[in-house]
Amino acid sequence: MTQVEFYSVGVAEGAEETASKLPYNHLCEVIKRAYRKGQKVFVHTDNRRLAEKVDELLWTHDTKSFLPHQMADEDPDTIPPIEIGYGQSPSIPPDVLVNLGQEVPQFFSQFHWVFEYAFGDNENKEKARDRFRFYRERGYPLNHRKI
Repeated sequence: MTQVEFYSVGVAEGAEETASKLPYNHLCEVIKRAYRKGQKVFVHTDNRRLAEKVDELLWTHDTKSFLPHQMADEDPDTIPPIEIGYGQSPSIPPDVLVNLGQEVPQFFSQFHWVFEYAFGDNENKEKARDRFRFYRERGYPLNHRKI
């Protein structure tokens, strides 16, 4: 059964202006850990702009290591260990799904692990609560951590 990890992003005092931003360093660490374990990772986003942001981040996050990845529509003949999509279904084997979308993707249950983030304004946090309830009501094992 799919295991779901939820990360709630806390806001440090005086950091309200950064509260709407995804914790990119944490995201990169989650992806890096899975990759080093030999797991395939699919990062799901709602739009191309965010997918491109994640793509850029994976190129620039750590100058001492390389995380081989590509956008879902980049090269249909290549199946990378890390794929970034923005509405597409994954073409990689189902190991790890990082969901940065506002909804639970239809294909989530194919994956062994799903990582979710609750961050941003009240509307984004409410959508994250809805996703949490979705998994809980269907009996998926859930872990919740604050970062």
